[in-house]
Amino acid sequence: MSPGPRPDITMGPDEIRSFLATQDRAVVVALDDGAPVGTVGALALVDGAVEVALAPDDPVVGLLADDDRICVIAEEFPDYRGITGVCAHGRAEALPGRDRPTWRVGLDDTTSFDF
Repeated sequence: MSPGPRPDITMGPDEIRSFLATQDRAVVVALDDGAPVGTVGALALVDGAVEVALAPDDPVVGLLADDDRICVIAEEFPDYRGITGVCAHGRAEALPGRDRPTWRVGLDDTTSFDF
């Protein structure tokens, strides 16, 4: 007996934006000579994109200055059936003039799941 089709747990664009609007922390991943390095930063959904702010002394700040490829991961997991998350990938756009180092990344390359 073959298993039935797997349910589609991806979220649509409106669901992604609605979920991200409820999140204020995210894992921010940059590359160090091709290897991923992550940290936790403040997250905000602004004009249909995510903005992440890091502590000035966080090592990921320097990594993003050297290589602007970024992955921002926001998720929640109150229980197995409630696991929800979005990973936004792209090029980090530095936002100068902020009180902390801040980058913006669009939502055109995302992976999402909502169990």
